Amino acid sequence: MAHAIQESFRDFYKRQNTGLNLISEAMKQEQAEHEKLRDFHEKRYLRKYELFYKNLGLIIRNKDEIINTPKYANIDAHYLLEGGGCFIGRLQTCQQYNFAGTLVTINLKLGTLLKIWEAEQFQVECSCGGIAYIRHFVGSPLSGSSCASALCSKCGQEIKGIKNRSYGKYHFFSNKMHYRDIDLVVKKILCNWILAEEKYNEDVKKGNVYMPSVGENLKSNDEFCNLETMIHELQLKEFKVAN
Repeated sequence: MAHAIQESFRDFYKRQNTGLNLISEAMKQEQAEHEKLRDFHEKRYLRKYELFYKNLGLIIRNKDEIINTPKYANIDAHYLLEGGGCFIGRLQTCQQYNFAGTLVTINLKLGTLLKIWEAEQFQVECSCGGIAYIRHFVGSPLSGSSCASALCSKCGQEIKGIKNRSYGKYHFFSNKMHYRDIDLVVKKILCNWILAEEKYNEDVKKGNVYMPSVGENLKSNDEFCNLETMIHELQLKEFKVAN
């Protein structure tokens, strides 16, 4: 069992005077740069958030195409759904893992967000006759009470103060859907690794191995697409259909 080592004030003072600070200057610089990078990403995600909800009607009209097109369905959507609860904290739509010193981040995907919005819990009828979709919720897992806000995909009106809905159905359902994303990502990596091993073993039998590593054959054929490109492509498609 590990024991905490208590440092005397004399030893602490002596160590400080020799220049061995608790936090080095290099560590302070790294922390400052990290905070600047975090601020940059917050501004970037805010821009994307506003762009997405400005085009919510376009997104909903093309929902089926987005879900069935991998390059669209896999777009990062972790910043588009916010939630939190007492004793639970914020809704985790972004999970980071440390595999052998390598940080891997798996975010909520756009296709999954659209599937979450298919649930009645995440839909609200707007006064214009359209459907508004929940994008923010808070509440308590103990009492089950909640308060949410939604945006209408038809008129763009924001509906606030949505109550009398189970907090658990918000939080745990969206959490479950996000973990399906994590499962799919990990399974896809494992599948690609199995294919790489098969290719490697075939090359060994043929004597074509130049680098003794399965990793040399690890490939990813998934097409990448960002939110901005998807919106542009969907707008072009609708423009061509209308003309």
